[in-house]
Amino acid sequence: TVTPKDDVNMAITLYTLAQCLMKKDSWSEAERLLRECLTIEDKLSPVNEVSRAMTLHELGRCLYNKGDLVQGEHFLRQSLSIERRVCTNDKASIARSKCHSLCLVWL
Repeated sequence: TVTPKDDVNMAITLYTLAQCLMKKDSWSEAERLLRECLTIEDKLSPVNEVSRAMTLHELGRCLYNKGDLVQGEHFLRQSLSIERRVCTNDKASIARSKCHSLCLVWL
């Protein structure tokens, strides 16, 4: 039986592996893993909004780097929306990072 803790551990592993693949410019495989991570995050209750925003951000980056600017912008905007909603002063740097990535899509 898969427990919520198992799901969290799987999501963390998927996210971390996606990060490794992104450093190797393996954008398609990283995208697939991040989408799988989002599917797991959707099952968790309560949803960790900051974690979800980070996953959406990285998925947006993957799509941006693959040249899919429309989908990249879509996921970056979702991420930024979450960050603006839950952002505290301690998390301001994360929100600035999301804003920076969204600006890259517009360039």
